[in-house]
Amino acid sequence: MNGEALCIGVDLGTSSVKVCALGANRRVCAEVSRAYEVDAPRPGWREIDPERWWEATCNALDALVAQLRGAPVAAIGVTGQMHTLVPIAIEGSALRPALMWNDVRTASLLDEVRDRLQAADAYESLRSVSTGSAALNLFWMRRVEPELFDRLKCFLIGPDWIVYKLTGVLGTDFCEASTSSLFDTKSRTWSDAARAALGLPEEIFPQIRGSLEIAGDVVSSVHIPQELVGVPVIVGTGDNPAAAYPLGCLTEARSALSLGTSGVLMGVRHARRSGSQGSCQDSQHAADAVFTADVAQDADLPGKTVLFSPHGRHFIELVQGSIQSCGSTRAWLIERICNTKDYAAIDQDIDRVATGRGELMFFPHMSGEKTLFSDPSLRGAFFGLTPETSRADLSLAVMEGIAYGFKQLSECMGIPADTSEPVLVTGGGSKSAIWLQILVDVFGLPMQAAGSVSAGFGAALMAQQAACETTSFSLQGLGDPIEVDPEAHLRHMAAYQKYLGLIEVVRLVSG
Repeated sequence: MNGEALCIGVDLGTSSVKVCALGANRRVCAEVSRAYEVDAPRPGWREIDPERWWEATCNALDALVAQLRGAPVAAIGVTGQMHTLVPIAIEGSALRPALMWNDVRTASLLDEVRDRLQAADAYESLRSVSTGSAALNLFWMRRVEPELFDRLKCFLIGPDWIVYKLTGVLGTDFCEASTSSLFDTKSRTWSDAARAALGLPEEIFPQIRGSLEIAGDVVSSVHIPQELVGVPVIVGTGDNPAAAYPLGCLTEARSALSLGTSGVLMGVRHARRSGSQGSCQDSQHAADAVFTADVAQDADLPGKTVLFSPHGRHFIELVQGSIQSCGSTRAWLIERICNTKDYAAIDQDIDRVATGRGELMFFPHMSGEKTLFSDPSLRGAFFGLTPETSRADLSLAVMEGIAYGFKQLSECMGIPADTSEPVLVTGGGSKSAIWLQILVDVFGLPMQAAGSVSAGFGAALMAQQAACETTSFSLQGLGDPIEVDPEAHLRHMAAYQKYLGLIEVVRLVSG
């Protein structure tokens, strides 16, 4: 490694942790991943012992450091799955298994929580609360596990746990706080109204800091490579802002689609408050180019506001919505139903001329839906199956169904509008050329793949920016823009109207 100081990124994903080392030239010089299993003790429940994360992270870091061959590490950045709740006990250990972002055990309490938030005039929390959010999960713990709740010292979100284990410091960033349904984006503090409405004690709320601030240094541990002891660790952020950071989404007014386990649509606007605490100079031009809706009317639109701040002084607002089942649905079809892991081979079997015909339709919300319908009971469905249906037909229908879901999401959220720059597409799904073309033709907008730019890369880059005290970088790792096929776009628009007509039928059947 020629003795250059490196920065490490840790990405705590749903099914694995990925760590990478970034050189001064912004190139990944080493990377390691370690998988783990998520527990499902009951239908719809998703939880995991946080120590399982920590064991996998330490194992991955140990293997990564071995690859670095003594090269010094300047800083560590941590990112990962958003929303996942980690309750910390008074003695400092994990109080219970972490409640995952895709856990729906709280569905029966959702209406009561909404009523409480509405009665308390906590409208921002009311608009964003859903299964998987910290607000609802904490209320569930208070109601269902009162003895454990009484021992609660503090709650963290998934990647905060890794920062805590590395440094011994409890805290979170503005991104994780603002997506908890317990935050007031206007005052940029925890919402007293939401807290009181749900009966949550003030002392369990962690300190909020900027994502590039130093949380602390790595403390000595039998599990941590000694080469990392004393290395500063930044506060970090959620995986979606971390992936957006190196692409310039936070400063260049670019919308992005993430085709990961879940699918996420993100856009950017500058913060509403004026003055030194309320805007980011780098993003003053960002809002109008991305959003079709007036900022003052955003409260009437679906989508969750995500606040991002490097140092707690300047703020940028993202708005994001999700398709709960995205890459996980494609993996289900190809790996479990088609019994193969050769995604490329199935893509090659698809007749590209057949795209957008609408003969076989797929409704993608296999494990409920948050942003559009806030309905955890929704399930997926195929329409138009025949004895001649092939695995390529099923795969095409799944990709088109998810694309139509994103199209509906973008229309309801008001993004993306006719942007001057192509929409960026990240995540594992961006490796599929045919899926990218389908998305382009469904949206009627050019897009660029940025599959090599991961959340872990973004976390490492943020650590590098913090260590070097610089904020200048340019967009890298983008593919060539993919242009719209006008004929395919017309076919997809007709199929999309058919897709919209199926929604009430599916919701009726789902009960």
